Order: sequence, then C-alpha cells, then structure tokens
Amino acid sequence: MKLLIFGMGDCGSRIAAEFSELNKKAKLERRVQIVANSYAINNDQNALAQLKTRYRELQTIFVNRILEDQSARAGADVMRVEGGRVLTAIRPGDFYDTDAILLVAGAAGNFGSGGVPVMAQQLKDRHVGKPIYALIALPFATEADEPKFIYNTAICLKSIQKVTDAVFLVDNNKFKSGAGSSSGDMDELNKQIVFPFYDLLCASERIDPKYMGARTLGVGDMMQTLKGWTAIGMGTTDFQVARSFWKSTPTFLDKGSETQKATEAMNLALGKLSIDFNLEDGRRAIYLLAIPAEGANVDMVKTLGNRLLELTNNALIRGGDFHGVRNCAQVTLVISDLSYLDIVKSYYDRATSSTRTETSSTKTATSPKKKKK
Repeated sequence: MKLLIFGMGDCGSRIAAEFSELNKKAKLERRVQIVANSYAINNDQNALAQLKTRYRELQTIFVNRILEDQSARAGADVMRVEGGRVLTAIRPGDFYDTDAILLVAGAAGNFGSGGVPVMAQQLKDRHVGKPIYALIALPFATEADEPKFIYNTAICLKSIQKVTDAVFLVDNNKFKSGAGSSSGDMDELNKQIVFPFYDLLCASERIDPKYMGARTLGVGDMMQTLKGWTAIGMGTTDFQVARSFWKSTPTFLDKGSETQKATEAMNLALGKLSIDFNLEDGRRAIYLLAIPAEGANVDMVKTLGNRLLELTNNALIRGGDFHGVRNCAQVTLVISDLSYLDIVKSYYDRATSSTRTETSSTKTATSPKKKKK
C-alpha cells in the first residue's frame, strides 16, 4: 500500500519526516516505493526549516498564521481559512499515485490536533473514494493531567473519528517511558512509532517475487481491515536457519521449532501494540509474518491465524507471509474496528468534568452577592 503522508503541527511533522526515511529504506532495501510523498504542515517556520535540513525528501508547507490561543479549536479555525491554500501546494500527481492518505498529528497540541480533522474533511470532499486514515499520538504521562491537553485531546479524538476511515492510536508512553524532550529522544520515539508500518506497506506493493510468501497480502486486504479505532504493533525474535548439505529437508521437529519462533514473535507483537485494549473488542485484524524464505512453512501462517482468531473471539482476520528478512521472525499485527477503548473514554470523561468545573466556577464568581438584611 502506497501512502500519501500529511504531518500537522510539531509532532505530526516529525513523524511525517520519519515516514520519508522509511520510504528511502524501502527503495534501497526492497526496491519498492511505499510513500508517494511526505508533507510537514506547520505554522512554525523555524521548526519546518530545521526538519527540511535533516530530511531532504520531506516536503514542507508553512501556514503563515498565529493562533489566538493554545486550544485545538484555534488550530481548527486556522485550517478552515488556510486549508484550501495548503491543498493547492500539494503536487497534483501525489494524489493519484497513492492508495490511501494518512494524516498525522499529536492529540494534545493546538495547530495539529485542531487542524487535522478539518484537513481530513477537506480531503474527503475533494478526493471522494480515496481512503483517509489518521495516526494520532496521545500525550505523555507528564502531560496527561494538564486541563488544556486533556481538552485538546478529547476534541481531536472526537473530531477525527467522524471524518476518517480508520484512526491509528499511539500511546507515546508505551514506546519509550520517561522519554526526554531532547531531539535525539524524540527522533528515536518517532522511529519506533513508524517502523511497524514497514513490512506491511512493502508486502502489499509489487515487490520482487523472491520476497513473496505462500499467502500474499494485498491493498484490498488492508482497506477491508482498517476501520475505526486501530492499533498496530510488531514483534521480532531470533530465527536462525541451519540446513546441512545432506539434510536439506526440515524434519517434523525442525518445523515445530520454527513455528514456535513465529508464535513468539506474534506474542511480542501483542505486547507492543500501540495502545492498550481488550483483544476481544477488536472486530477486524490483519497479521503479516516476515521470515527467511528457507525457513518458511505453511503451518506457520495457519498457526498464527488460529491463535489470533482465538484471542480476538472470532474477529474477521486476514493474514499472510513475506520473505523480506534475514535471521529473524517478524510479525506485524493490526487490530482494527475496536468497539471500546478505555483511554479514549477517559479523555472524554475528564474533558467533560473539567468543562463543568470551569463553568461552575465562572457562575460562582459572577453571581451577585446577596445583601444582608
């Protein structure tokens, strides 16, 4: 699947930059293009200039507007005015040379969190039939109790869910607990967020036949799976294939050991999903096993599918394999169409509670005092 990436705000722009790097890696290693183009959209010109210096293939679009305040609503207001100009700055061919559009933003900010739902709707109106997905990064634990961050996150989540086909949610705290604010820390975190997309995007493109497994995942499989709240994860385990000259055919024990390695990789992927939730709440799923060609066997894919079917309580599952790695078994897992997410409900509830408290405080402060008799 080839994506067109739009990163909005500081967080979204940095993640979009990492997608451009992931595309370079795919072209170099596997001779396939997985990103039509990556755009960073921001109202901070200095931040865009710094990104462009480091990521040469990243396209930048400066929105020359100052936000009235630090709320998501202010970001939305700016994009309602500037959205048309932003879209005219996109290369026309990028929209046609892509399978889907992915918008990226941090939920707690202002320009990105408020602007991303507005831009999603504008894209939806102009490019009817093109799937539009979002990748939203939730606040760090150190930011989670700030009223403005809670409110911005709730507004972003509520709005983006309505205007996109699927939303990949990312809990920053799961990728790197206690991450610092330095550039190096953030770069490493963003790489961890983006990398799980690598095999999945490569495998669904037209790759060299030597990478193709017994069961191939296509763009259609992706589109039919991605819906609503979505999580993604990847697990990797060591997988050494040792075949002697006089024993080239694997024995029953060899196959069992290799299948166990693939199962271990899936278990790791389950533990590294981008958001916490109950697996039984997932109604659609897709998995991809990347493994050396000489170590692959049909039982692996079947075993992983049965395992996932059991864990998700009979979700609609699609899966396949891919021979694009060496000396490891790597499983990419996507759980989609999640019916319930506790963390999302928590932000909604806290935002509502905060609004009621502020309203009550305002009424108390402005109400006239009763005169003493």
